[in-house]
Amino acid sequence: MSRYQTREDFLSRQRRQGASNAKPLANATSSARAAARSRVDEEDQQFHRLVLTMIAAAGVVFLALLAFQSTSSAEVAGQTIEELDGTVVERPSEASGWVLYRRGLYEEAIAEWQLAVETKADSGAAFKIAEEYFDAKVVKRDMAKVVKYLTIGADGGDARAQMDLATLYDNGWGVEKDVEKAGALFLASAEQGMLEAQYNVATMFETGQGFEVDLEKSYMFFLLAVEGGFQPFAQTGLDGVMKKMTPQQIKAGTIMARKFETTKKADKAVAAE
Repeated sequence: MSRYQTREDFLSRQRRQGASNAKPLANATSSARAAARSRVDEEDQQFHRLVLTMIAAAGVVFLALLAFQSTSSAEVAGQTIEELDGTVVERPSEASGWVLYRRGLYEEAIAEWQLAVETKADSGAAFKIAEEYFDAKVVKRDMAKVVKYLTIGADGGDARAQMDLATLYDNGWGVEKDVEKAGALFLASAEQGMLEAQYNVATMFETGQGFEVDLEKSYMFFLLAVEGGFQPFAQTGLDGVMKKMTPQQIKAGTIMARKFETTKKADKAVAAE
């Protein structure tokens, strides 16, 4: 006897079985969809977290760039910069440019010195710029700029600039040779204690180049250079000029040297107050 009496019974049975089988399938499908939605939601959250992290990082970079820009020496004068040992240096100045130079920021250092010259007439900064244009390590050699900045430095009283500008005039490098002008600049530098200048002006007083012959002044500056440690040239020069001098002249030259040293010490004491 057939299990299903009629076709209607078979179809009804089949429908009942289909509905019964559909329930687990629907449940499984629903679970899969929920899991998928969970994964999508998690991925969305991860993406949002990533976007927020990127935005925060970009903000940090922007603030860092803004801080760097705000401390740029090209924008604001009169700020400070810190040495590696913690010493605070005013900027722009020769010293602040040197801090940048030692950090390997060569172009920034030159810009710092230029700003110091333009805004503060910093004679030391002018000397450093001239040095760079002569040495040609960072920028191309430019003798016109060397002369320009050495002149600014020399006029401002920088002994190094006076010494180097004198050397240019003494040899006719970048300028027309002018021994008298060289002598005046060597003397100005020597009177500030520049040893090389003391030696050079001593030879000029001895030979009468740029000045009238003055063996006592020659002796004085040779002696100061020797005592300052400019060896062996100064000692050789001192020995040579002594052969041309009388004992009275040597004594006079020695007294002049002692007075010079006394004056320099007094000047330093006043400057320190």
